[in-house]
Amino acid sequence: MNCLVIQTAYLGDVVLTLPLLNLLRGLPELGALTVLTTPVGGEFLRGQNVVDRILVYDKRGRDAGFAGFRRIVKDVRQCGFDLAVIPHRSFRSGFAALVALIPERVGFDESGGRVFLTKRVAYRSRPHEIERMAERAAGAGVARPPSPLDFHVAAPDRGVAELERLFRERAVDDDESLIVVAPGSRWATKRWHAERFGAAAATLADELDLRPVVAGTSAEAEAGAAASAGMGDKAVDLTGDLSMSAWVALMDRATVVLSNDSAAAHVAAGVGTPVVAVFGPTVPSQGFAPYSDLAEVVGAPVDCRPCGRHGSDTCRAGFAKCMDLVSVEDVVEAARAALASGVRAGSAERNACAARAGGRPCAGREGAVNADESGS
Repeated sequence: MNCLVIQTAYLGDVVLTLPLLNLLRGLPELGALTVLTTPVGGEFLRGQNVVDRILVYDKRGRDAGFAGFRRIVKDVRQCGFDLAVIPHRSFRSGFAALVALIPERVGFDESGGRVFLTKRVAYRSRPHEIERMAERAAGAGVARPPSPLDFHVAAPDRGVAELERLFRERAVDDDESLIVVAPGSRWATKRWHAERFGAAAATLADELDLRPVVAGTSAEAEAGAAASAGMGDKAVDLTGDLSMSAWVALMDRATVVLSNDSAAAHVAAGVGTPVVAVFGPTVPSQGFAPYSDLAEVVGAPVDCRPCGRHGSDTCRAGFAKCMDLVSVEDVVEAARAALASGVRAGSAERNACAARAGGRPCAGREGAVNADESGS
């Protein structure tokens, strides 16, 4: 049996699909496992070695519009898939599986394309998205998965080598402990103030003897520059300089990561690095917090949260208090707590930082995100 997983959402969603892909490996009589995803999703999955084939659907580029949709449907149809598992809740994903003549199509009962599915799995509102997607594996014939699930992101060897080369060029020593800041996000309302990220990282770097590093895409260069400006002369701004595999390797190399509600937080959780995620328009109970015992989520008590499943380019209320009210000290205290939790991870480097941090409570924290309790 040949199985296709259709996941053409954002990078963070692709990262959260990894446990589903691993579960689908247990399908009876599985021949090959293929993923249809975006260019950036494909770049990430190539470093994870969890699927047999990756089909790229560049829906915002060369495959945009109806002509591009027809081309990708033709490619999918020619593969002769027996089963489509569709974690992406869009109309287009369900319709693509139908017109590609895939006989079994499993997805959520809240999907925009649910009318095209042959089996609908209930979309529960409380569990983590990783666990919701795992239920689709059960719907496809895999034994019901345990909770918490195994969520692991691999740092590709080629990414580790690239990162080591970049660090040699930037005079970063092998034994330096790093605090990595990822100030970007696809949505403007999900971006905490970059200069506050810089201030939080500078405080922690001085307190815990960490080297600050900024990471992001070339489109996030302005945020990267604003964050690094407040970190001092030792800051290393790698914004726009990392391949996908090197970016993952950086999250693995870090002692702690400061991020928005973005793919960076999920990758940090997946590689086992303590992470602080600043949540603005979204909240952990929606099921998209970092899936890790070493994660802390920081947010402000604003009545209009959450204002949607995703962020947006402008605040509907016109004031973005959910981000403005998160202070530098809130994030600093959350990082201390995340590092203190890192004692359980067994890293001597993180344990030393945790001992210096003390793990004091933080008034602005929305709590540690334990994999057993995320979404509660």
